[in-house]
Amino acid sequence: MLDPAPTRTRRRRSAQPPFPRILCAIDGAEGTEAAVEQAIAVAGGDARIVFVGSWYGTGSAERAAHSEQDAQRAVAAAASRARAAGVDAARRLCHAPRLSDALLKAHVAHDLIVVGAHPHARATGIVLGETATRLVHRSTLPVLVARPRALEAGVVVGTRAHPDDRRAMTAAAHLAARLGAELTVVHVASRNKSEGPELRAELANARALLGRGLNYFREYDSPARALVNVAAGDGAGLIVVGTRGRRGLLALASVSERVAHLAPCSVLVMRETSRSPGQAI
Repeated sequence: MLDPAPTRTRRRRSAQPPFPRILCAIDGAEGTEAAVEQAIAVAGGDARIVFVGSWYGTGSAERAAHSEQDAQRAVAAAASRARAAGVDAARRLCHAPRLSDALLKAHVAHDLIVVGAHPHARATGIVLGETATRLVHRSTLPVLVARPRALEAGVVVGTRAHPDDRRAMTAAAHLAARLGAELTVVHVASRNKSEGPELRAELANARALLGRGLNYFREYDSPARALVNVAAGDGAGLIVVGTRGRRGLLALASVSERVAHLAPCSVLVMRETSRSPGQAI
């Protein structure tokens, strides 16, 4: 541990929110309640959330009407809850068999997608086309996979002391400051002696954004296992991890996708790839 844990955790309002424009998926999964709660927590009073649901009735006009009404009620309830908490909120309803198809088009006008975790394993989620699994695998936006544990319980971020991890480190520091949570940096070390300057720069930037000390661990385990174990041991509410945006067979070794499915808490997957043009919701 590099810095002693602070005796008193303070909230620090950023000059601008880390994710000014948030999409929150309302798909009826077990984690939807956590997704709504955490989207509101991340937004604070200075970001905007669009709650998005979908309907696609099959078999009869009556079933289609019920599907639309249920989806409408769900997004309306989420938007009302956000407004009651002082958050700017809107709602959208899409006619689509899979909500993830609509969300994957929302590249231009948004900065983050929040979605509830599904109970299935990663492979099963791919086969079933579950919203969280498809978004983590295919989205070019950062994706927050929400689980019930409160984000304020602590933020854990992984780094290889490589420039590609700076976005994840910065996002983790901003969120820890906003939430008033402790920040724990897990350095998954290699035998590369040149990583020292990058690591020092990352830690200095995180402390500056946080405005206080942070916790630091060096691990030599596999990156996914190290992050999950530290979060489980600390009782953390959020893991932040970067990704190179791999697809297909290359994604089988993806640390971010493994963490998103194995973690006991919420996981924010930060993208290193630039966003491609798409359609705003």
